[in-house]
Amino acid sequence: MTPDLSSVDKTAIQKVIEDNKITLWLNTTGELASKLPLYLLEGGWADSGKMISCVHASDEDAKVAAQENGDSSFLSYSVSFEDTTTPRTKVVHISSSLLLQGALVDPLVSRYSIIYIHQYHVRTIQMDIVIGLLKKVLKKRENLRVLISGASPESLDFLSVYLIAPPKISLEANTYPVDLHYVNISPGNYVDTALDVVLSSTKPLATGGIIVFMPSRDIGRFQDQLRESLRLAEVSMNVDALFSVSELLRLESSVLDFEHPAHVIVTSLPAELVARRLAVTVVIDTGFEEVKYSRYGFATVTKVEPVSQEVANIRTRIAGLSKAGRCYRLYPQNSFENLEKTRLPEIGRLALDHCILQLKSLGVDNILHFDYPHPPPSHMLAEAIDRLASLGVIDNEAHLTRPFGENVAQLPLEPSHAILLVSSLQYGCFEQIASLVALSLTKGDYFDHEKWLPFIAQEGDALTWLNIYESFLRMGRDKSWCRKYGFNETQLSRSVNIRDQLLRILQHRRIKIAKTELATSTAIRKCIASTYRRNLAFRLPDGSYQTMSGSLIMKIHPSSVLHVQKSIDWVVFQETTERNGQFFIKNITVVEKEWVD
Repeated sequence: MTPDLSSVDKTAIQKVIEDNKITLWLNTTGELASKLPLYLLEGGWADSGKMISCVHASDEDAKVAAQENGDSSFLSYSVSFEDTTTPRTKVVHISSSLLLQGALVDPLVSRYSIIYIHQYHVRTIQMDIVIGLLKKVLKKRENLRVLISGASPESLDFLSVYLIAPPKISLEANTYPVDLHYVNISPGNYVDTALDVVLSSTKPLATGGIIVFMPSRDIGRFQDQLRESLRLAEVSMNVDALFSVSELLRLESSVLDFEHPAHVIVTSLPAELVARRLAVTVVIDTGFEEVKYSRYGFATVTKVEPVSQEVANIRTRIAGLSKAGRCYRLYPQNSFENLEKTRLPEIGRLALDHCILQLKSLGVDNILHFDYPHPPPSHMLAEAIDRLASLGVIDNEAHLTRPFGENVAQLPLEPSHAILLVSSLQYGCFEQIASLVALSLTKGDYFDHEKWLPFIAQEGDALTWLNIYESFLRMGRDKSWCRKYGFNETQLSRSVNIRDQLLRILQHRRIKIAKTELATSTAIRKCIASTYRRNLAFRLPDGSYQTMSGSLIMKIHPSSVLHVQKSIDWVVFQETTERNGQFFIKNITVVEKEWVD
């Protein structure tokens, strides 16, 4: 669906932006999002030699948004370890993290004439810091303009208070009526009910798509049951599951006409993301979504929770974008009325280590007094400060240590990866750790224990992946070798490129590096143990592990090479996941307890 700008009163919108430092844009349908930067370009915002910056919540969102406009010499994107900007660039799509990185050397973000913040309702930690930073910058830059879009009135109502009532505009495509139905079901029975609703919806559905929103843990079962039911009913209908943006883009390109024949999508992705690419006329909302929380500073747990009213309304709205539609909410109306208005933003539920490092590197001395759009809980700030202090990143007065803490804060990496990389200089294993950090950003969770047996290291996952990476280089990055063992050649090649860029970033930041080609397995594992010391766990008689911090009982994830090992006493882990109340640890390294004491 191509947004139509012909009906937009461009003169009126241009005047609102020119006359106000901050403008809020209510964009409930997601329409016009990709075209607005081009409209700003048409309005002359890049004529002064400065760029128009479109800020997104993630690297992936920024890349996708840039690519939606096709090839253009004046439109680029800049994300972690990939920058396509040129001297001719006038519009740049950038992640919020990269904008903050740029502010380290350009505190007034003077490269940009207008900063367009896309989909603020997502409320990532970095997005909130960007808003707080720009509020300060606007006091010093009279000619800077900030445009903030959100898919719900609730998110912008909140900003209206924080930013002291800036003007609000609405640019919307035409929408059609949506017939809303509430379905009373027994608790936890939404999979079977969604199945019944889909089957009943296929009969009157001549054209259009059906989309089902449900947690990813239930999607496989639902998809299998639906396909079997359609087969028995002799109904021809495509059924696709979407777990990621890349899968959505592949489906968009393969489904030439989503309206013929009828099509079913089941997904856990945000509704506004799907709506811009696939026309739907029937929405089935199970009333649940996945929300991430941090526990004990190391365990990021994905919980299935009731949606907010904001999310429910966005899901409903997309049924009427292409023509009149229907939405089935698989919960009673009084349950909707009791839902929270909006979801708790990330800054209130995720670890704040990265947030603190970003603020410190931006020169914010007192992080408690920073003007947050949504102030984080004080106990979460205290816990993050304690973790960073225990790793030597900040001192007793909460200042970045020199040079270690300052070096860590300068790197465009998550704190644990940055600490691991800088620590490797002390342990004499920089070359190997640089490879592991690059791999961690690309490798995914898949592991074939049988095919990859020649590369498995008894010391754990890190050493195993290092064996794979070094073998890949020795084989000249050969595609046939990758096919033989089932490796993803694209991911491994990207790891090589990211590693090269990390080296250039370190040199640019004047962080001294040294070649360590002969580093031992022990040195590498000691470095990992030092960084992840709070993730130390010991083996229990039943084969599970108990963490020293928090005393959580965890099991080794099946993707780990140590899954079948029974006699390993002490390990550190880099990741956790949770399913049905059971924690699993991933990216595990065998260590000695005295290394951490």
